[in-house]
Amino acid sequence: MTLLWGTYPAAGLGTPAGLGEGIWRSASPESVAAEQVLDLPAPSFLVAHPTLPLVYAACELPASELAVLDVSRPAAPRVVATLATGGADACHLMLAPDAHTLYVAHYSSGDVAVVRLGADGLPVDDAPAQLLGHAGSGPNAARQEGPHAHSSLIAPGGRHVLVADLGTDELRRYRIVDGGLLEPDGIAATLPPGAGPRHVAVRGNLLYVACELDHQVRTLRWDDASATAEVIAERPSTLVAPRSAELQDSHLALVPGHTGDVLLVSVRGADVIAVFDVAPEGELAYRGAFDAGHWPRYFAVLRYRLVVGEERAHRVRSFALADVIGMPPELGIGEIAELPHEVGEVVSPACVIEV
Repeated sequence: MTLLWGTYPAAGLGTPAGLGEGIWRSASPESVAAEQVLDLPAPSFLVAHPTLPLVYAACELPASELAVLDVSRPAAPRVVATLATGGADACHLMLAPDAHTLYVAHYSSGDVAVVRLGADGLPVDDAPAQLLGHAGSGPNAARQEGPHAHSSLIAPGGRHVLVADLGTDELRRYRIVDGGLLEPDGIAATLPPGAGPRHVAVRGNLLYVACELDHQVRTLRWDDASATAEVIAERPSTLVAPRSAELQDSHLALVPGHTGDVLLVSVRGADVIAVFDVAPEGELAYRGAFDAGHWPRYFAVLRYRLVVGEERAHRVRSFALADVIGMPPELGIGEIAELPHEVGEVVSPACVIEV
C-alpha cells in the first residue's frame, strides 16, 4: 500500500495557491519518506473511491475545484476530471456509501455541494447537482461571523447527511432523497455558543464531536425517530497546555483497542494527539496525550500504523498503532508522552489517505 498526502502552499493556509504545491507520495506507511508526484493547487482534503483507482481532491481555493485523480500508477497520478464546486475554500469531502455521490463542504462560503458520480467514478454533470447554503453566526467574532461548513457525515440510520458548522455551532441536517441528493431538513443539534464543531465520529447512536473553538469533545446521543441529537457529556480535548499557539481542536477518529474502543483527537497548539478510552456504553475517559509534532492538522488510522501530518513543521510522522493504543496513562496532569516514530518530509501536509 502507498500513502498520498494532500498539501497547502508552502507558505501555509490562506496564502496564494498554485505555486508548486500538490500531491506527495510515501511508498510505505512505515517509513513515510515522501516525494511530490503531482502539482495541484491546495489539495487540502482527499478521499479514495472504494473500488476504482480514483482519488478525489478538494482544491481549497476562493473559487474551489474538485480534481479527480487516476491513481492506477500511484507514483504518477494524473488528473482525469475537474469540476468547479461553486463555493469558497472547500475543506472536506465525503463519499456516499454507494460511491454515487460526493459531498463537498466549503469553509468560507459555508455551503455544501452535492456532486453526482457515474459508474466510472467521474462527475456526471459539469456542475454540482445542488449547492446548499446556510445562514447564521456565533459569538466568536473572529471565527463565527457566518456559517462555516467544516465536514459532513452520514447520520446513524443512514437517512440523513449531517454537516458540522463551525460558524453557527450547529449540526445541520439534510434528508437523503433520490439516490443521493439532499433536501434541507433543519438542525439536528445545537451546541453551546462558541463551541465551533469541526469533525464528528460515529459509534452506534452516539456522535463524538471535536469542537475547535472551545476545546471540548462532546458526546451526543442520536434519536432516530426525531433525527436529532442532544449533548449528553463533554470533556476537555486535552489537559496539555498550549505550546506553539492557542489551542485548536482538529481531527478525531475511533480505533478498536485491545480492551475496548479508543478515541483519538488531534489538538493543534498543544501539538498532541489525545487518547480517550471509550466505555462500552460510550463514556469517554481521558488517558493522556502524546507528542504529534508541530500543528497536527490531520491523521489517518491504518491497519498497523498511525500517520500524522505536521502542517507547520513540513513533516509527517508514522507511529506503530500498537504503541498508540497501548500508551500508558499519564503520570501527571498535562504530561506529554513520547512514542517511537518515523519521520518524513512533506511541505504543508493537510490530509493523507492510503491507496
